[in-house]
Amino acid sequence: MMQARHLAALAVVLAAALASPVLAQDGADGAGEWFAPLKGIPIGPGTLDVGLNVRVRLEHSDNTTIKTYGTEAQDDVLALRTQLGFDYHVSADAHVYVLFQDSRFWLSDLEREDFPASCPYYDQFDVRQAYVAWRHVGGSVFGFTLGRQAISYADKRVFGPSGWGNVGKYWWDAAKVTVDTEPVQVDVLYGMRVVSEQTGFNDTHDPYDMYAVYAQFKGLPCKLDAFYALRDEDDEVEGESGPGDAQRHTLGVYADGTSGAWDYRGTLAVQVGSYGEDDIEALGANARVGYTFDSPWKPRAGIEFNYASGDDDPDDGTNGTFDGVFGAVPPFYGRMNLVSWSNLEDYQLSFSVKPAKTVTVALDHHILRLASAEDNWYWCNNTVRRAPTEDSGDELGQETDLTVKYAITENLELFAGYAHFFAGTFVERTPGNGDDADWAFVQLTYSF
Repeated sequence: MMQARHLAALAVVLAAALASPVLAQDGADGAGEWFAPLKGIPIGPGTLDVGLNVRVRLEHSDNTTIKTYGTEAQDDVLALRTQLGFDYHVSADAHVYVLFQDSRFWLSDLEREDFPASCPYYDQFDVRQAYVAWRHVGGSVFGFTLGRQAISYADKRVFGPSGWGNVGKYWWDAAKVTVDTEPVQVDVLYGMRVVSEQTGFNDTHDPYDMYAVYAQFKGLPCKLDAFYALRDEDDEVEGESGPGDAQRHTLGVYADGTSGAWDYRGTLAVQVGSYGEDDIEALGANARVGYTFDSPWKPRAGIEFNYASGDDDPDDGTNGTFDGVFGAVPPFYGRMNLVSWSNLEDYQLSFSVKPAKTVTVALDHHILRLASAEDNWYWCNNTVRRAPTEDSGDELGQETDLTVKYAITENLELFAGYAHFFAGTFVERTPGNGDDADWAFVQLTYSF
């Protein structure tokens, strides 16, 4: 049960929601909002927009935390993330953007010292983004984005900043050159991933370089993208056959569209390259289809399959474990973040309704298996639970998620959910706790 201090924290979140009419009054065109003077401020040759996003989330977990599964204990986290942005537009195609972010947490039994490097809950006031962008330079098809930036495409599975976390996972010091023509837009990218430091300025990078080409085709009956990404490790890595360089090439396609009441989406990605002395041969895929019924609550039923290959032989000199490229994890494979897009088979059933225009209720059920029983369970934070033998099986378990999202006003959103994980035979047969796990949250986001 929650202690009094945790109930008090929940009361603060809910009280803020009830006070929403004071914070965000609806205006027909935004002109009546209290923050209207912060938009379109004339400065020199352009105009400045100031934006704010404040998000508070209370989480309760049992037998799991953001660090690991199988804690045999309960924990609570009150997380606060504040973002302040400045967007200066010189023209419709050219602007300078700066986003500051401050992330903090309370209540948890986890301390900042439990995270020796980056802490997913805490990153003191710092620069999240700072870039200059100019599309169609001089009226041409060329453009660029230069500086610290979040890189996001499509459903964010391959490239995404993972905004669910209190700090976030992927943002880059990067350069992007864009060629935007009538049939296709092509982005060419180079970047270094920024390392989140708890108190110091975020001025260091992970030991790899990112190179990518992303193409978005136009004028088709559905959205169709093609992409190539290279993760080039700067440090020597240890493969099955010996140490060496690591270069992981990912080539793939993404499609998304609708046909009447049906919707569909899919991603296919192949990985090749080298990992030490090993060859990389891996495959990742996603496919989903849904149907929205013609009724007042707009019920939607859907099925989805996520796949990421695993390494079926630890001694053959071939690395078969698919790596999730540079994409977000939640909410693709379950809200509890117990798995990632590596050595995974995820069979998902989904159902959602909209009992009101501003309310969405969703129920998802995941059947989670390992693609290879000889490989490991890869969690969302890159930790693993190793399979001592293939007798551990491939059944990770099942997860059920229930979420409710309520847009209180145009600027204020309440989001809550509960999830339960039913441990499978792999969890029960491998070293460590093999019990079920629970997780619940309530979140309030105010933005303009």
